[in-house]
Amino acid sequence: MFGIDLYSFETLWPSLLGVVGMSAAMVWGFIKIRKLMEEEPKK
Repeated sequence: MFGIDLYSFETLWPSLLGVVGMSAAMVWGFIKIRKLMEEEPKK
């Protein structure tokens, strides 16, 4: 479809995996911070 052969795919997938991993970590961290902010007792 985009002209990606096996060699290009083998060199690209680790970086794509890294990008997906970093995005997942940022989303997880954002959700965690939101939950912690909501649980904070009001003074």
